[in-house]
Amino acid sequence: DLPILLASGDRVPSVLNDGLSHASFPAFWIAIITAAAVIEIQESVEANLSCKLNPSDKGFDPINLGGKTMEQKHFMHEAELFNGRLGMLAITGFAIQEWFLNSAVVDQIPIFFKPLNVAMEQLMNA
Repeated sequence: DLPILLASGDRVPSVLNDGLSHASFPAFWIAIITAAAVIEIQESVEANLSCKLNPSDKGFDPINLGGKTMEQKHFMHEAELFNGRLGMLAITGFAIQEWFLNSAVVDQIPIFFKPLNVAMEQLMNA
């Protein structure tokens, strides 16, 4: 049940607002730790059985978005890493913002959490 998992004031569960303690320990934490362990063990076994030059290449690119040349593939790989790191910084910023202002990010900047057409309509009418 989602409302039970949210921290006080509907804030996102994080270490900063003690929201992680709202998850039921046996079910949630054991499942998360088990899933992480399975993924790590599988990666370790695959790494021992094959010698891949690029461990992130799983061979799945059905519409060739990764590029055709090695230079294009390298560029896309770097872009993916950069965007992933940017996303991690953004969510960390949200958690710090919730901790510092003591209210949910959704309440502070609600336009970011609405469908695009609704947000654009509100911006045009303002």
